[in-house]
Amino acid sequence: MPAPRGKFLQAVLVLIVAAVVFRYVIQPPMPFSVFSLYMAVTLMSVLVYVSSDSDSWRAFVAPIWATLTEPRRRPLRLFLGIVIPLVVGYYAYSQASARAEAPLELRAVHPAPPDSISFRGKEVNLQHADTPIRKDIKANPGNREKHLAAGAAIYIRNCMYCHGDFLDGKGHFAHGFNPQPADFVGPNTIAQLSEGFVFWRIAKGGPGLPKESTPWNSAMPAWEDRLTEEQVWQVIYYLYETTGHPPRVMESHAARPVEPGPTMGLLARGSDLLGPRAAAAQDVALGKQVYEKRCAGCHGVDGKGDGPAGELLVPRPRDFTAGKYKIRTQSGPLASDQDLLHIVTEGMPGTSMPSWRVLPDRERQAVVAYIKTFAEAYKGAKLEPATVPKEVSSSDASLRRGKKMFDAFECVKCHGSAGRGDPAPGSDLKDDWGHPIRPANLHKPWNFRGGSERKDIVMRLLTGVAGTPMPAIADSVEDYRKSDEKDADVKDASLWDLANYVRSLGPEHVNWAPLVSVTPVTGDVPMDPNAEFWTKRPGANLPLVGQVIADPRNFNPTVDMVTLRAVYTDREAVFHLTWDDPTASDPTKGAPKPDMIAVQFPTGQGTGDRPYFLMGDGSHPVYLLTWRAGGDVGEATATGVGKVTPQSGEAVQAKGQVVYDAGQYRAVIRRPLQTPDAQDFVFRPGEFFPVALWAWDGSEGDDGPKAAVSTWYYARLEPPPSRRKLLMPPILVLVVGAAELGLARWARRRQAAA
Repeated sequence: MPAPRGKFLQAVLVLIVAAVVFRYVIQPPMPFSVFSLYMAVTLMSVLVYVSSDSDSWRAFVAPIWATLTEPRRRPLRLFLGIVIPLVVGYYAYSQASARAEAPLELRAVHPAPPDSISFRGKEVNLQHADTPIRKDIKANPGNREKHLAAGAAIYIRNCMYCHGDFLDGKGHFAHGFNPQPADFVGPNTIAQLSEGFVFWRIAKGGPGLPKESTPWNSAMPAWEDRLTEEQVWQVIYYLYETTGHPPRVMESHAARPVEPGPTMGLLARGSDLLGPRAAAAQDVALGKQVYEKRCAGCHGVDGKGDGPAGELLVPRPRDFTAGKYKIRTQSGPLASDQDLLHIVTEGMPGTSMPSWRVLPDRERQAVVAYIKTFAEAYKGAKLEPATVPKEVSSSDASLRRGKKMFDAFECVKCHGSAGRGDPAPGSDLKDDWGHPIRPANLHKPWNFRGGSERKDIVMRLLTGVAGTPMPAIADSVEDYRKSDEKDADVKDASLWDLANYVRSLGPEHVNWAPLVSVTPVTGDVPMDPNAEFWTKRPGANLPLVGQVIADPRNFNPTVDMVTLRAVYTDREAVFHLTWDDPTASDPTKGAPKPDMIAVQFPTGQGTGDRPYFLMGDGSHPVYLLTWRAGGDVGEATATGVGKVTPQSGEAVQAKGQVVYDAGQYRAVIRRPLQTPDAQDFVFRPGEFFPVALWAWDGSEGDDGPKAAVSTWYYARLEPPPSRRKLLMPPILVLVVGAAELGLARWARRRQAAA
């Protein structure tokens, strides 16, 4: 297609293409302020281009001049005279009404490393071409597997939760951090870095970043406090060997080739490393290789669920030798090949089992074949698919029948009266291996192990969840129908009705909030957390993850989300928090430890460097609004995890009220916008400020560092509504319309004079 000849048309096409690319092609999407800046630069560039010489400028202006002066183009002038002012007015209104966006943070992602660092009192040179591990392997090649296995175990026990089983930055805690954990597989992290640089980042973590990398929310801990120097080098060796990236060598050293080992680059090379399609026996051999590389860290070399990470996880990794599978379409405890392939491919939401869709299909099928060799029950077994009843669509009648079934089948004993996974008092739920187990929170379908679609729920009801207290209830439905033939809801009941009811309890998905908006209100703000004032107000969902950095660590937090609502008046800021907790733990009622919640801010004016998100440090403390069961709302400052100093007496100006009902806490915490204490955070309308959350489940032994935590998020006290958004658009419409009319008249007079 030939390029358009008209300069004006060329300019318009460039602007349209640029707008489409900036708005829809570039990922992640850029804020509108950046989009506007890029478009302004593009417009200036286009104007410079079309005005490069007089002929070019005349060619560009010609169609504009013709539109303004030629009688035959009067309909077009009239159309533009109406549309352009309206577009300008709409733009002005949309900008005046636009929601605020979190401010951009410019930082150096890979700052220049030092030549050496102090590690536990020892000077470590970061510029050597060979690390101590690589030197040892060169001298003793037989030690390679030892170091690789040690690095894998260290990674699985410490790094997997954020950086993921596949080393791609998609661990099951990754969604709770901003920025996201590093993707080691891609080309933008360790592929560009020397091993010395990676040692520095692992050793010093986020708190050790230089000034040019702030502001920075990095959750990366300083592993110097937990790992030895050899362990750090071992996990670095594991990262490079597993991803296949050759470590970058500093320019001061001669480039050296990296000898590929037998497993090096399995992530990058996939099934090509392992040869063409083979017979069934060779598939099992291939599955064994994949299993030992990908699965043994949790499930154990012998498939007993006793891998290095197994003891840290809830629920525990499955013991394949028992032949009991949770998610299946078969009537017995064994799963079909397709069932196992589905779980390997999709993972199990709400657990540490990730999706292995990134592996080639052949490897996933091979690992299924190998997993089946662990269970004697598969030898000669004949599987029988479960029979699914005729589908019943969701309706008010179906939901009513489903609620009756939920109560009649005593689902409330485990899942609670409202379905939030709060079992009846005295329940001691364990799996077949004696490990504690948590009932599903039916209000969070995104965590349903086998999928959240209605057909998935029906299958769980049909087959049960083998190895857990969740039974198969298909055989009980017929008895239930006969229990009260006079009640049409009972007589017509179906498993689909129960599945429809369960699915109706939760939303389709959860949206994590990028910004907490604190809106202005007038009058009194109710203290009652159940007041309609709060229940009808939209909330910001913030994810919480386990605090796995400081001891004691929390790998399996009960509280994984808090919904935050906030308003302010001319006197105070008021926060409403909602979070699910299966048990109310109150020491005044006999509980060993209390449930607690804390809202975290910087201290004072909140200016300067942002504190480390784990309660700051000695140089950058944080301010906390707190509540604990059996106590009251309070205030505190902290200089690190476990280093909390509560305020007392008249210094505490925060007030609040907390209620617990059916597995859910709701709290209102209020405090004056500014207090006499210089350490208390000052809430200022119109300004962005960081906020983070902490939650403790006393029934799980949470206390001090053992908690659930969020990273920093931005919040903003929105300015009071202004008449500007109503006045400016019509004024601009009139101004632009008048300018168009004046321009057209001037052009015609000049044309006539010529």
